Amino acid sequence: MRTSVAIIGAGFSGTLTAIHLLRSPSHEIKLDIYLIDPRGTFGPGLAYSPPSERFKLNVRAKAMGAFPDDVEGFARWAKQRYPTISPDDFAPRRYYGEYLCDLLEQASCQPTGHTLHRVHDEAVDISKRSDGGEWTIILKSGVELCVEACVVAVGNIMQTPSESAALFRKPFDPRSYEDLPTLSSIFILGSGLTAVDTILECEGRGFTGTYTVLSRHGRFPRPHEDLPAAAVANLPNDWDTRGSVRTLVSTIRAESRRLGSSQPVFDAMRPKIQSMWRNLSLSERKRFLRHVRPVWDIHRHRIPSEHAAVLERLQSTHRLHLLAGRLVECAQEGKRLAIAIRERALAGTTVQRTVDVAFRCTGPEADITKTDNPLLRAFHAHALVEPGPLGLSPLCVREGAIPLWLLGPLQREDLWEITAVREIRQQAQDVAAEVHVFRRNTATPRKQ
Repeated sequence: MRTSVAIIGAGFSGTLTAIHLLRSPSHEIKLDIYLIDPRGTFGPGLAYSPPSERFKLNVRAKAMGAFPDDVEGFARWAKQRYPTISPDDFAPRRYYGEYLCDLLEQASCQPTGHTLHRVHDEAVDISKRSDGGEWTIILKSGVELCVEACVVAVGNIMQTPSESAALFRKPFDPRSYEDLPTLSSIFILGSGLTAVDTILECEGRGFTGTYTVLSRHGRFPRPHEDLPAAAVANLPNDWDTRGSVRTLVSTIRAESRRLGSSQPVFDAMRPKIQSMWRNLSLSERKRFLRHVRPVWDIHRHRIPSEHAAVLERLQSTHRLHLLAGRLVECAQEGKRLAIAIRERALAGTTVQRTVDVAFRCTGPEADITKTDNPLLRAFHAHALVEPGPLGLSPLCVREGAIPLWLLGPLQREDLWEITAVREIRQQAQDVAAEVHVFRRNTATPRKQ
């Protein structure tokens, strides 16, 4: 007997789910897995298809294994493929994409009887049969796929293009960096991990001018620190169940002061961050997002110390200006861009600047009602998902016995911490296990 599942999105989340399914015992039920992605690359996704090797992982290789029970798997793979990479290195993102491709290829060759179908196309609509038996997925090419189960792993929700958005270059597009040696000024909107990667790439491509970096709070991510083994946080056993943002912040501050660093505190909290989030009420979650999130992000999502050193050098030589505020306007002015910035340090005064080019590094859209992704719009139109009350991601609405799973960043509303390898690799394994149970319970005879 055969049953089928569509996995929409072939980045880390979707690829890893497919790998788990391919490696599973057949139990006399063979599985057809349709891995669908418009990029035509199955494994790297956008995150691990950077324009150069200067885009690095922000976690050491020894912790980046794709499976929860083998966290050193990537480090072993990298040592064989690239002997100069050590387990403590922050490896190029491209290497991790190659690693995922290799894992998928190996899994697809295992003699379990399951079949992987790589579908180079875009899912644009979805419907279910009136008797509730199948999903019908409509692809951009016009092809329709009928499957019993559907896993949605499209990664971050992309922002809807606007007139001003067209003026910004894309950080992960190699073409964005081709003319940098001829330019004198760059504007970067956002100061998180992608902004840091963009600055390093600009430096590596020969840019010698100045950067203006703008974000809401004007902070770069904190660097990874080399701390003594004794620097271990002592958190209360029930810290994650107390349900209070005030208590959470107090705990973090106290332990950070005691240790002289927040790094061990966040490392100790990491396994229970999802539990912490679930134990916060809706009003407390809103309080966290309003008051804590900006500081949380720069301490939780750190960068290699050598990257921080580059940023410090650029700031000390007055080539990089990091501002807190918001962008009022960005408009074409001849061959250059005119930007209007409302700076917090100047009591909200609007400042005008002219730059050669601009990069948008503000991250994804969180509201599904504002995305131009046709599939997510279809899910919403068919009442299969709905916007979450926090505007972080959609909430999945399951109907009857037809399963629909959302993976990765699409689960931020429920889980908060679900954008990094550690959490996604566990979620992919759990979802694959649920699909196994579903296929055993619902598989029907099909033509072999």
